[in-house]
Amino acid sequence: MTEPDTFDRPGTTPTTRRRRPAFAGPHDEIDVPPLDHIAPTLDPPWRKEDTETPDRTAAYAHPDRHRIGLRIQPRGLAIQTWITAGPDLPPIPDGTPEEQAEAQAANDARLQPGRTWHAVLTTRTSKALAADLADLVRNHLIPALTRKPRHAIASTPTDEPQPDATTEGPAT
Repeated sequence: MTEPDTFDRPGTTPTTRRRRPAFAGPHDEIDVPPLDHIAPTLDPPWRKEDTETPDRTAAYAHPDRHRIGLRIQPRGLAIQTWITAGPDLPPIPDGTPEEQAEAQAANDARLQPGRTWHAVLTTRTSKALAADLADLVRNHLIPALTRKPRHAIASTPTDEPQPDATTEGPAT
């Protein structure tokens, strides 16, 4: 029999592999109710469409082919919302040059055809998730069709009254 060589590789003990490094903190996860329970009911002509995952996504359609989408992000920390403008702008009416210029300015200020506007609702700070989501859709997304906001909105609900949708904050 041979003596073990001192320069041989030592034996290894199998260790269990972890999915994430030991220094990584625990995952934050928030229990969010199914989206089909907290999704807002919009006034006609908006209609809610069926989705494949109603607990995580919601979609709305307008006869002018505008679309609204809602999606709960992984771990429930945020709800992503977006609105996509339909393919057509309102026509410029026949009339005086001032009226045509005003109609053209209104078309230029709105969300352009096929473009998408996003807003995010953080779920961690929300005390009334359904009401905050309805407020975000009605007061921030839908008005973007007629007057595009200057900056993206990350909504963190507070107890303070929300500003009127017709006023616009400073550009960032």
